[in-house]
Amino acid sequence: MISILVADDHGIVREGLRRLLESEDDLEVAGEASDGREVLEQVSTSLPEVVILDISMPRLGGLETLEQLRASHPEIKVILLSVHSDPSFIQSAIALGADGYVLKDGEATEVITAIREVVRGGSYFSPVVAREIVDQMRHPGTTQEGPFSILSGREREVLHRIADGLSAKEIAVELNISTKTVEAHRTSLMRKVGVRKATELVRYALRHGLIQP
Repeated sequence: MISILVADDHGIVREGLRRLLESEDDLEVAGEASDGREVLEQVSTSLPEVVILDISMPRLGGLETLEQLRASHPEIKVILLSVHSDPSFIQSAIALGADGYVLKDGEATEVITAIREVVRGGSYFSPVVAREIVDQMRHPGTTQEGPFSILSGREREVLHRIADGLSAKEIAVELNISTKTVEAHRTSLMRKVGVRKATELVRYALRHGLIQP
């Protein structure tokens, strides 16, 4: 049996995926998670073979969760599930080592195909995503850099909390750093992203899937 952890912040999506996967004789759902932090907690105990990871989740997004999974559990196969076929998402996913990338508007059986393919040691990308990858290879340098290529891990943590409406003092307490350090990260974020206001930082985070609307 192939054990799978399903992560999506919508309960109805998780239930649908569970029913779909458990209708197959060789697949079993070892657990469910509604955000990235729950994924990291559950993975340490259940050690699934495959994690199906929604890109846009609260608290810790799918791409950031993928990055941490690659560092702590490189043997686990990770398939990203997303509504986004934007080049910056795909570029970031590949750079972070995703084994698969399945679009939510595709056929339901794609998820099953992707799981079996990555467990065999291969990879699976929805046709639209695969075409985008080929296009990027044919025209290198034309794709805008994604958030994971220009922002540090700490900067992304600060960006998440700014988007959540936390003040510099609150962010400092949560991340166990000084308020001046938070302000320095915020200044660096604005410089890298090319904005001048916190509201524009939030728009950037939304556009790149770091936070949900």
